[in-house]
Amino acid sequence: MTVVRESVNSKAAWEALLQDDQKLTIPGHTKEILEINAGEEMTAYVNLAIERGTGAKIRLLYSEGYVQDGYHKEFPIKKNRNDWINGHLDGFEDHYLSVGYGNEDIPEEYEPFWFRTFRFIRLEIETKEEPLIISRLDYTETGYPLEVRTQASASDPTLKAVWDISERTLRRCMHETYEDCPFYEQLQYAMDARTEILYTYVLSADDRLARKCIDDFRRSQRYDGLLNCSYPCVMPNVIPGFSIYYIFMLYDHMMYFDDRELLEEHMPTMMGILNYFHRNRAEEGYVKKLGGLNGRGTNWSFIDWTPEWDDTTGVPSAVLEGAITMESLLYVAGLQHGAAILKHLGHKEQADFYLERAQAVQASIRKYCTGEDGMLQDGPGIEQYSQHVQVFSILTETIDQEQGRKNLEKTLLYPQDYAQCSVAMAFYLFRALQKVDLYKWTEEYSKLWLRMLEKGLTTCAEDEVGERSDCHAWGALLLYELPAVVLGVQPAGPGYQAVIIRPEPGNLEHAEGNVWTPKGMIRVSWSVKGEGAFSYEGPENMEIIADTSLLEKAWCQ
Repeated sequence: MTVVRESVNSKAAWEALLQDDQKLTIPGHTKEILEINAGEEMTAYVNLAIERGTGAKIRLLYSEGYVQDGYHKEFPIKKNRNDWINGHLDGFEDHYLSVGYGNEDIPEEYEPFWFRTFRFIRLEIETKEEPLIISRLDYTETGYPLEVRTQASASDPTLKAVWDISERTLRRCMHETYEDCPFYEQLQYAMDARTEILYTYVLSADDRLARKCIDDFRRSQRYDGLLNCSYPCVMPNVIPGFSIYYIFMLYDHMMYFDDRELLEEHMPTMMGILNYFHRNRAEEGYVKKLGGLNGRGTNWSFIDWTPEWDDTTGVPSAVLEGAITMESLLYVAGLQHGAAILKHLGHKEQADFYLERAQAVQASIRKYCTGEDGMLQDGPGIEQYSQHVQVFSILTETIDQEQGRKNLEKTLLYPQDYAQCSVAMAFYLFRALQKVDLYKWTEEYSKLWLRMLEKGLTTCAEDEVGERSDCHAWGALLLYELPAVVLGVQPAGPGYQAVIIRPEPGNLEHAEGNVWTPKGMIRVSWSVKGEGAFSYEGPENMEIIADTSLLEKAWCQ
């Protein structure tokens, strides 16, 4: 759809230029304003070819969607991204002044040195005395050559649209590095990249960009052991907990590819991270305050963009009084994943040493951070609670599974009383729900993506608080959820030498798909309708462990 705001040319003439490269002439002393819809979020090199038009001013504004008047903090308010009647475009701009040397044989061309991100382009042209002829306005898409081989579907018809925007989101956040978002800072953040890498593994079993990412972060290690939370980056940028996600990346690579040389190369970096957290424990044994609010100290302790923490820049407000429990739990998770890697590499004594440290921190968390009815607090002795802490207490087994289920269920039943996991933390919420047999609750939390579709997004939004970015690949969760959980295809040990197929039906009636692994394609199909059904096929040389326990529960209902 093209919106003509101001023009002496017809809409048909503009569309003939855009679709068929039919030339369009703008007379002298004329102002033209056109808004072009690319149809989806795009990363591309824009190309404009013109003839004559000496001194014409050309302005290209790139926007993710139509926005409303007013701001949430410094970012414009967003509603339906397609609402060109009540909204306006806001974004970044290119300005070009026509030299006027272009002719029919050799047009004058403008193309930026770096790609632009856009869903919409607002083109403004103001000519001087000489008419301007536009002979071409188009773009060349750019991105990492992601080859998607995994395909999955299920009984819920809305999942296809969510899958489509999720796949597009991942593609738009992959170039020469993974990116948090292509529209704003285009930085490779460790927390974002960890899940983006997992989604890539599940879709394509391609680890080329992942290996580069892991090595990028190794090279960012500071004198104190922490990594820059984003890298490559020209400035120091530290979120202490993000260094732990690098350890998760190493663990994931081990499970999918088992490259021992890669793991050994990265062990000193991992140990430096874990030593930093060990040195920064309080006398009580938990991790002391490591950072604070964004822009108000050396380090930022970001956890999630959730409304309850909007005023504290994505950090539990407990940080205003001291340590936050999430940083202790992340340290425990880092020790546990690090121990698993070391044990696999044959370093059993060091692995046991890390597990002993993890147990000591867990004991301190239970002693100093347990509040009402066994719920874990956001900070030691602080009567504030969030879903996030309950999630990571389950994932790290800091509390027993029965208590963990009870705590998490309380955050599900009374969401108004607890900070809820948003897009950034949805992956970890879903893993905790899966672990304590509450996976059916994912249907409620998946409505978040349906709301994105209702707002006209073609990619996954960063969050629901300020909705700053319309394309953030930590939200491409369905790319993992359908193949790895609903169909249940996951590595049963390092290097995918064996696979476990353990479908989780949740609230679905049936699902099927082809899941590409480093060892080949696996096809899975199941149904809980009638007497139920389950089948799978895989490579002859692969050991396959089929676990139908969760399906059997549904069959018996």
